[in-house]
Amino acid sequence: MEYSRRFRLAVSVVALLSMNAQPSWAQRGGRDTVLNACDTQRAPLVRLDKEYDDLKRSKMSAAIGEGLKTGAMVLAKGVMSGQIGGRATGGGFGGLSSGFGSVGGIMGAVGGMAMQSAAQQQAGAPAAAPNAGMMFGQDMLTGAMGLNVPGISNVGFSGGDNTKAYAALAVLVAIVATADAYAKLKEQEAGGDLKKASFNIDQDAGRQLAVSREIASSGQALVECRATQLEDINTRLASASTDKDRRAIRRERTDLIGALKKDIDVTGSVVDQHTGMAKTFTQGRAMTDNASEADVLGNQTPAYASAAATTRLSMQAGPAPAGGPQQAAPPPAAPPPALVAVRAAVLRSAPVASAAPVRNLPVGTSIQAKTSQAEGGWWEVDVGGATGFVRAAEVGPPGSAPVQQAAAGRNAWGKATPAAKAPPPPAVAGPTNIRAYNQSVIAARTDGKDRLSALMTDIQSAQRRESVLYAMLANLGRS
Repeated sequence: MEYSRRFRLAVSVVALLSMNAQPSWAQRGGRDTVLNACDTQRAPLVRLDKEYDDLKRSKMSAAIGEGLKTGAMVLAKGVMSGQIGGRATGGGFGGLSSGFGSVGGIMGAVGGMAMQSAAQQQAGAPAAAPNAGMMFGQDMLTGAMGLNVPGISNVGFSGGDNTKAYAALAVLVAIVATADAYAKLKEQEAGGDLKKASFNIDQDAGRQLAVSREIASSGQALVECRATQLEDINTRLASASTDKDRRAIRRERTDLIGALKKDIDVTGSVVDQHTGMAKTFTQGRAMTDNASEADVLGNQTPAYASAAATTRLSMQAGPAPAGGPQQAAPPPAAPPPALVAVRAAVLRSAPVASAAPVRNLPVGTSIQAKTSQAEGGWWEVDVGGATGFVRAAEVGPPGSAPVQQAAAGRNAWGKATPAAKAPPPPAVAGPTNIRAYNQSVIAARTDGKDRLSALMTDIQSAQRRESVLYAMLANLGRS
């Protein structure tokens, strides 16, 4: 009798466990089905998220990040203890150099930048960035060629492999380092020409613009797919005829919340990478142009803040390289400028008013200087192959000459014709790629992550309303 009772109890327990376990398995399968229903739309975002994760896990990324972190801590402690006098030297951090050329060198060099900044902040002095040539050697460019970088790997470069390497390294530095390091890299790429560096930064933004637009497009497609799922669930829930069917549909709706959370995570992750790059490109452009973020963006809203900063940024001189102080190289001499006659002038054989005239120079005559600056109030110039000297007060930069108005005349009928108007000055091209890139990152966030979050909020609000309704009905039934 006792045995029979125990046997029946054991059978009941097994049956109860099997009843509880089956819904759990079914529910897990249901969750996967709901998540994978929009797999086609999620796939591009998942791929990009993995590529950025692989990029940040690369040895080069670790070297730069560790160099910044360790370098800042090492020197800050040294300055506070009085052991280091405020000049950073970029030693190597060999722990990550194995298997990748001289990665330790980049750690030491970029770490030196952070160390210099930390030391000067401790001393109350403005921070300075290191010399660009110390930071990014050929080993880093060679390593960059092996990285899979979104927006770079499948793009053709007319400048050859080295141009592609700089573009790949620029993305990595923009993600894991600082705007100072990025600006120095672009300065090095341009051979010290900040105007060219400024243009190259805008090109970097242009290449990433295509990626951010892909993120926005994929995010919109994912939102539409999830919205269709939710609409279908709500339709079936409204027409369900039994409590069993309604419970099953509500479980499916709960699974959709889980899928939306994963969508928000992956969408937010890739948008975050571009938000950081938008900030780096904008600030790097401001540094090379000696302008502010607001100047670069034309006062539009940046992707990384509620408003663009108006403080002017600039490139800073770097410290002496490792191995002790060295005499700073003098800045290169400015090239002889192009000039134009701003009033009627005379080209003379010598820099004195009594010198023999060579030729007359009407207003607007193009003139090429032979020296980088005027001496004694005279420019030595070349005008159409004729050389000589012209007064500095009679010339100016191109575009500064007054436009000669055509004299008013009379037409064939004897009526006066108006003088010709001066043409408008040419429009100065702005950093259009950087502005468009910031806008596209905002769009990717708004049309993807934010709308997915709104869908999830709608579902959760509906669940709360139903819970309140059921509680009210239950109370009415008990009264």
